[in-house]
Order: sequence, then structure tokens, then C-alpha cells
Amino acid sequence: MSEEAPSSFKVSDRRLFNPDGTLRTDVERTELEDRSSTTPDAAPAPPPSRASTELATPKEDPLFSDFVLELATNAMVMLGMIEHPQYGRMPPDIEAGRHYIDILAMLVEKTKGNLAPAEERQLQDTLSSLRMQFVAITNRLAASVRKDG
Repeated sequence: MSEEAPSSFKVSDRRLFNPDGTLRTDVERTELEDRSSTTPDAAPAPPPSRASTELATPKEDPLFSDFVLELATNAMVMLGMIEHPQYGRMPPDIEAGRHYIDILAMLVEKTKGNLAPAEERQLQDTLSSLRMQFVAITNRLAASVRKDG
């Protein structure tokens, strides 16, 4: 095992400067010019075209889906649609429910064009469903107040 196989590749130092920052003596002037023309500072890359950025579909993020579900669950608890895990069924808090629905509506506006199709569909469907439930609950509460009053 003491015999070494002949190496099939050659290692050469391609650095242009010595450790002290001076130009190495064995570097040719043309090599230095060739490298300077290929550096990123020589010519900035053109920005991506608008068409290519619009065609890129955003990647789906499970955290976004969880966030939408969390906001929707809070809205449903506040509207009295589902039980609170700790306190049980609570009377509807219309203003708090509206607050969560408004947050979801704001998300729809602020994330236009930045969501994966499934995320956009989930957000739109959740918001539409909550709005319908909100109207039904407020109509029911208004009818009971009129009946009592």
C-alpha cells in the first residue's frame, strides 16, 4: 500500500492576489482582464421580466392554512357557532366575530396574487361561509330582540 497511484488531475492556484493583497507575479494581464469582465459587478443582470414573475405560482404553505383555520375557529367561537374548548358554549359576541371576519377579509385583499390556488380558494371559501353565518346569526338575534321588545 506504500505505492501511490499517479494522479490524474493537476491542482493549480488560480487566485489573483497574494495573502498580503499584492498581485501575484505569475498572473498574466489578460487573465486578470478576462476575470474582470465576468464578475457580477461588470454588468448587472437584467430584472426578471414581468411575464415570468406573473406566471410563477406561489408555493403552498401549511402555516398559512393553519392561520386561516385559527382565525375562522375564533370567529365561530365568538359567534356562538361552536363551543369554546375550555368554557363551553358562550353567548354570541357579534363585534368580536365581526373583527375576525374583517381580518380574513383584509387577508384576501393584502395577499392577492401571492397565494397558491388552494390557499386562495380556502381563504375565499372560509370568508364567504363566515359572512353567511354572520348574517344568519345577526338576523336571528335581531328577530329575537324584536319579538321580546
